[in-house]
Amino acid sequence: MNDNKKSTFSRLKDSFTSMFKRLFSPKAKQKDFKNVLEEEAITSPSKVVWKNFLHDKLARIGMLGFVLILLFCFLGSVVMPMKDPAKTETVLKNIQPGRKILSVDSGLEKKGIETIGNGISFSIGLDKTGKLYTWGSDPSGVLDIPSNVENKKIEKLAVGDKHAMVLTKNGELFAWGFNNFNQATIPSDIRSLASYEGIEDIYAGEGYSGIITKEKNLYLWGNVKASKLDILPSNVNGHVKKVNGSSFNMVILLDDGTVAVAGTTGNEISAVPEELTNGSVNVVDVKMTFRTGIALDDQGKIHVWGSTDKGMMNVPEINEKVVQVSTNRNAMYALGESGKVYAWGDNTLNELNVPSNLVAEKLYSGFYQTYAVNKDGTVTAWGNKGYFMGTDQFGRDLLTRLMAGGKVTLLVGFLACIVEAIIGMIVGMIAGFKGGWVDNLLMRISEIFSSIPFMPLVITLSAFLGVNMGSNEKLILIMLILGFISWPSLARIVRGQILIEREKDFVLAARALGIKEYAIIIRHILPNVLNLCIVNVTLSYASNMLTESGLSFLGFGVQAPMPSWGNMLDGAQQSEVIQMYWWRWILPAVCIMIAAFSINLIGDGLRDALDPKANEK
Repeated sequence: MNDNKKSTFSRLKDSFTSMFKRLFSPKAKQKDFKNVLEEEAITSPSKVVWKNFLHDKLARIGMLGFVLILLFCFLGSVVMPMKDPAKTETVLKNIQPGRKILSVDSGLEKKGIETIGNGISFSIGLDKTGKLYTWGSDPSGVLDIPSNVENKKIEKLAVGDKHAMVLTKNGELFAWGFNNFNQATIPSDIRSLASYEGIEDIYAGEGYSGIITKEKNLYLWGNVKASKLDILPSNVNGHVKKVNGSSFNMVILLDDGTVAVAGTTGNEISAVPEELTNGSVNVVDVKMTFRTGIALDDQGKIHVWGSTDKGMMNVPEINEKVVQVSTNRNAMYALGESGKVYAWGDNTLNELNVPSNLVAEKLYSGFYQTYAVNKDGTVTAWGNKGYFMGTDQFGRDLLTRLMAGGKVTLLVGFLACIVEAIIGMIVGMIAGFKGGWVDNLLMRISEIFSSIPFMPLVITLSAFLGVNMGSNEKLILIMLILGFISWPSLARIVRGQILIEREKDFVLAARALGIKEYAIIIRHILPNVLNLCIVNVTLSYASNMLTESGLSFLGFGVQAPMPSWGNMLDGAQQSEVIQMYWWRWILPAVCIMIAAFSINLIGDGLRDALDPKANEK
């Protein structure tokens, strides 16, 4: 009993002492007030909204996805810019995703390299024992060596754009790979000629193949009719020593050390310098790029002629004897006797990125990759490594186009939302605050805009104005139409909320104080409806983005060659693309899906975070 009385007395004493300190001690007041704040967990409305938003797991996922999409499109396009949207390289069309084009098979280096042949995105090597090795991206099944070739001992190898041909040590001729012009099929008459005259060398080009017989005759088959490659100059057959060509022309080294050209006439490369045709110099090797030729004479000097495009005539200063010349499609190389490699031409695909400390003994170039064999037998490679996300139907890098196209799609949706928000909020606030005939008039106008079919309108405008409008003008047109058509729904939401807010006490008090109507709307009512506008605009963003993609997919939005995610999906209409080139339609579709899904999750999260009922939970 005494203990209970004592305990009660102690509690009263402590309470009285605490009250006395609060009354007369400022520090105690501040400390006690701070404890009250902590206990009540008083926070600002914005912090409550942010806390509720972060508490939503789906909203966090949406925010993360949208940030990643923004970084991919905007930061990625800075790191890997799309240099020229109109530039195409059709030879490289539909290359599979991957970066292994220059990944030389290690077994080839161990056995010793006899030769390396390069296709558009692959290479085939032949070692000293006559065995073949393959690597790179396979566009046509050419890397699958036929079983009747795999166990043969190969003497000579020739690689074209998408096919290959070999000559065995027993004199057998085999070809495989892409066969659209029968270039990978040995004709019966060619087999007969090869059997009769014997084969000295073989060659494979862009869609055609050829053999040089021991009687120094050149026989070609495949895609040679259109370019007249099969029509050889009168002084050629019976004197052919080496050949090298493109899809339109072929340079031919004759046994007397002179040079001839076959194929399309009237272009730059058909005008061979006189000293290469009259015997003034003795040529020992010839090569050519797409439209430029290079010859090496027995004195170690080089001679270049043909197109000046892509800097092909900008030969660097070479102060030593050249022992080998080599070319790929857009660049030229000269190997000095010191082992230094001189390179010039185009560097779009890193064709000129020769290692500075390279000391080479032999060069093997073709299309977009080059291999240098070092003195220790190892291989150094440079050129086109491949594409992280493959290429499209015009040979353009899909990764850079996805990033650039994403910027367009995201910006169109965003700016359309700005137009929608400005018009919708202004109309909704005026209609809700004014009421009466103003409200009726504005709502009838909104109904007229809502009744306008968006797709037919844009398609009609594109048909009438598309001829006279560029890509940027069409982008502006799409943004404006999206914004002007989409505002009625936001205006109705704002109007409904304004009708509630205008009858509240703080609005009546502001009116009684004589505050002007526009000030009441902007300073007092707008902050209370802004949350609804943010949520609605966020959800509209995804809708506008999908609308732009749909228009571009149908051909009425962003026009090629300017990319957007929508027009990149255009090829998905073809069954061949869906079956064989999955990366061309799956990757843009995934980007659109992630962006739209993320924005919708953010909008739903904001709606729940701004809901007062959700905040009370």
